Amino acid sequence: MAKAFTESEMSAIKRRLIENCRICWERYGYKKTGVSELAAMTGISPASLYTFFSSKEVLFAETANDFYNGLYELIRTRKPMKPTKSDLAESFKLAVGEIRKNKWIFNLRDDYEVFMRKLPPGYLEQDYQRDLIDISRIIDIYGVKPKASLSEITAVIYSIVLSLYFTDVIGEQHQNAVDFLIDSAVGKLFQ
Repeated sequence: MAKAFTESEMSAIKRRLIENCRICWERYGYKKTGVSELAAMTGISPASLYTFFSSKEVLFAETANDFYNGLYELIRTRKPMKPTKSDLAESFKLAVGEIRKNKWIFNLRDDYEVFMRKLPPGYLEQDYQRDLIDISRIIDIYGVKPKASLSEITAVIYSIVLSLYFTDVIGEQHQNAVDFLIDSAVGKLFQ
């Protein structure tokens, strides 16, 4: 009979699965990372992994979300005493810099379409709703007044972040282009 996990064990195992997924994602990429290896690294059976995540794709998506949640936290905690639009733009640039340092997140580029199709129905909408909440909180914390809807602001942020997947294609001017896009977006989207 399988051992039931306590609440604290479940929380610790879920955390380790995300950490191990990040390690494997960096080493092998999405396609070459197997459920058996992730389970073994975490000290659980492959079948137990599905107690925590409904699929390998959900585990990868939650690993990416964990990373992006850290970026939202970085932006929130970086806020100066009297923030300005420029401070918000600089915080976004800092977050982009963190994304650039974590090259593993880009290992999904070639498999992105396949990966997205394998996510369960409704997952992307749920993820989008979480992003709207996080972005709304950042706007509130920085005290800037939007001149556009929250969905438009989120779409612009998504567009800038997705452009990072193609840094190598765009070339050496990509950093300057992203800085320009962030400054322009913050200037246009907020009062």
